[in-house]
Amino acid sequence: MSQKINLLFDASNIVEGFSSNNFSRSGIYWVAYNLLWQFISSANYKVTLLITPCSVFIKNRIRKHFHYSNRYITFYDNNRYLNNIEISKSRIKTNKNIIKISYHILKIWRNRIYINLSKKLTNKIKNVNIYFSCLYSIPEEIRSNPVIISYQILYDCIPSINKELYPFIDSNHWYMKLVNNLDKNVNYFCISNCTKNDFLKNFSDNLDREKLNVTPIASSMNYSPQYGIDEMINVLKKYNVALKSDSLYILSLCTIEPRKNLVFTVNCFINFLKKNKITNLFFIIGGGYFPNYIEYFKSMIDALPEYRDRIILLGYVNDEDINILYSNALLFISLTQYEGFGMTVLEAMQAGAPVICSDNSSLPEVVADAAITIPCDDEVSCIEAMEKIYFNEEVRKDYISRGIERAKTFTWEKTFEQINNVIMRNSYPL
Repeated sequence: MSQKINLLFDASNIVEGFSSNNFSRSGIYWVAYNLLWQFISSANYKVTLLITPCSVFIKNRIRKHFHYSNRYITFYDNNRYLNNIEISKSRIKTNKNIIKISYHILKIWRNRIYINLSKKLTNKIKNVNIYFSCLYSIPEEIRSNPVIISYQILYDCIPSINKELYPFIDSNHWYMKLVNNLDKNVNYFCISNCTKNDFLKNFSDNLDREKLNVTPIASSMNYSPQYGIDEMINVLKKYNVALKSDSLYILSLCTIEPRKNLVFTVNCFINFLKKNKITNLFFIIGGGYFPNYIEYFKSMIDALPEYRDRIILLGYVNDEDINILYSNALLFISLTQYEGFGMTVLEAMQAGAPVICSDNSSLPEVVADAAITIPCDDEVSCIEAMEKIYFNEEVRKDYISRGIERAKTFTWEKTFEQINNVIMRNSYPL
């Protein structure tokens, strides 16, 4: 292909993911980050990022980082809500981490991003061929432009399926804006067959089935088995957790919210300890939380005085610590009530941890026979699964081996290849 495709990439949630507390670095953030890396590494695209204006201080830091990495950056302010950053393929190979550092300093006020997208934006995007969003609804100014082909990632319909769990989601929430603006002219990438089926079930009148492409995603980072008791103990010390060298732990990494079913999981864990009189096992839970739920969850944990010291809440876990925590866990557990994909389950397998997870929604698509799958509300099955891994080292090793092999089938290169094929087919029809 002689001419590059001009791609306008909504980098809003990438910027949010590099906010000071890092709480926005959820699975959706990593999808955007990894796909952006694939796009800018491809010879097929000239990428422009859609973000909001930054302060002079932030701009100077951006210039410094991009000058150091020999990348070209321009700003488009003028009291509007568009900046563009163009990165050439020849310059991107210097250091992948520089991208991470550079975007770390981009702060966004997401609700402003599509306000006043008028004449100057229209002039700015006149050469854009495609628009790609990893989260937010395609703006009307883009959808109404007959020249631009729009693409969007769809993750799940959870707020529509379990409305009672999300009373705070109103018409201004990004999810409601997305589903209220579903468009038969937009091309969608669904992260699982489950996601595709749920969107068709709930919003079929607003979707073109032929434009819903199942495109499984991959893990946030490239994990691998990193076993080591000393390394694990040192990581936990960073979170003020002191475990002995003969201690074991079960791990869960997720946002603490009702859907993740953590109260039930904790109760299963405690009943497992009671039944088997186990004294050297802990349950470590890492991740952000729903502000309106965390106090309730903590109160439930505090109501277990005999076993309170066995439940460890790490809070948000730094990127560099996650691999060690996955690898050295006795097992990883996720008894979630619903998942659009289940990235942490895939990551745990990739890092060499045996997995127990729910048998619902998309999870069977991800784990196949490489994990122990059970109903998310079945305590007996949960305790039996824990016993299989705790008491039988051969079973544990078997699931570790299966998980590592299964995880190899999910890569960002494969995800991007599927996305790129759809874009090429639409951009250059036979």
